[in-house]
Amino acid sequence: MDDALPKAFAAGVERVAAWADLLDSINVYPVADGDTGRNLFVSLTPLLDYHQEKEKVIHRLLLSARGNSGNIAARFFSAFYLSDSISDLYDCAREGSRRAWKAVNDPHPGTMLSIFDALEESLFPGPAFLNKKATDSIIHRLEKSSRSAYARARDSQSLRR
Repeated sequence: MDDALPKAFAAGVERVAAWADLLDSINVYPVADGDTGRNLFVSLTPLLDYHQEKEKVIHRLLLSARGNSGNIAARFFSAFYLSDSISDLYDCAREGSRRAWKAVNDPHPGTMLSIFDALEESLFPGPAFLNKKATDSIIHRLEKSSRSAYARARDSQSLRR
């Protein structure tokens, strides 16, 4: 798949950096600790080095993981980053999601885990190609999952008070 997917991951990390303050402010689960955006950025920074060998990037990714969000994301990308073609995106997403659910002691739906599950589901059975229509569909599904996860986490936090 050449550098397209690794470049997309790097662009995503740059977006996390740009939105880290917002992510810090909207984090509500398991506690509103105000560091989720920063933890994600620090944890995912190795994805910026997409010119290095994949195994080296993944190793650094796992060592850089901070907080629940960073550990979940690092475990997901430790598998998803291995994708070499469009045809293996689904399998890599499925393995990444499985790893992510094992990254924390008490995983809950309605968190980043649900978003990774939505990505896995949107890639089933494995796209032959990713045109604009397919990409827009995946993005729409992830946006819907993100809104739902945030609402669920916020509601869960309200019930705890």
